[in-house]
Amino acid sequence: ASLWPGLVKALQHNLNRQQDRVRMFESGLRFVGQLDGLKQEPMLAGVVCGSRLPEGWAQGRDAVDFFDVKADVEAVLGFTGALGEFTFTPGQHPALHPGQTARILRGGREVGFLGAIHPELSKNLGLDRPVFVFELVLAEVATGRLPKFHELSRFPEVRRDLALLADRDVSASAVLDVIRENAGEWLTDLRLFDVYQGKGIDPHRKSLAVGLTWQHPSRTLNDDEVNATTLAILTSLEERLNATLRK
Repeated sequence: ASLWPGLVKALQHNLNRQQDRVRMFESGLRFVGQLDGLKQEPMLAGVVCGSRLPEGWAQGRDAVDFFDVKADVEAVLGFTGALGEFTFTPGQHPALHPGQTARILRGGREVGFLGAIHPELSKNLGLDRPVFVFELVLAEVATGRLPKFHELSRFPEVRRDLALLADRDVSASAVLDVIRENAGEWLTDLRLFDVYQGKGIDPHRKSLAVGLTWQHPSRTLNDDEVNATTLAILTSLEERLNATLRK
């Protein structure tokens, strides 16, 4: 059992009343069948569809996508103070789109799912637009951890942007994981800011643009250090994922 059916029913109710941009969540019990009977598990779930931003003269009407909803879920996970313990991996779920589904793990344990509703299910439900849902084990997000204070560094940040080519079936999260493992202790920010597939790119590959920022707490980093770290990152990406620098 899942909270999704009730959320989708509420979504349909709103869409039928010309509410084109819908964001809803709820908490409740999920019932899981086990050998010794049913297990009740408190869950947090949500449903999203419509435009990315509220209607306004200064913004477009681009539809929300998988990565928008993933960012929202990451924001929820961030309240635990332990966002780094959670990972997203490609997954499969009978109710979700086979190419837009992620398992949410914490320390290797499955604690949720995120994805687009399966096209066939959407058709049967009369949904004429992409609809995204997520579900999380409530106990994994209900407790927080106070962030540890770090004094702001007085020394400048160093930024490097990498344009990478990776096989289409390599997930962005796998690329980011390899980068983190090799970026060193002074990495302060890592973000994926563009994914491109199409003209000018091998049809079996995709382009990923990644920004890395380093900052040392007590001195200025020099170019030789950053270049050496960047080279280590690129070497590991090529060896482990066949991901190379785009030229």
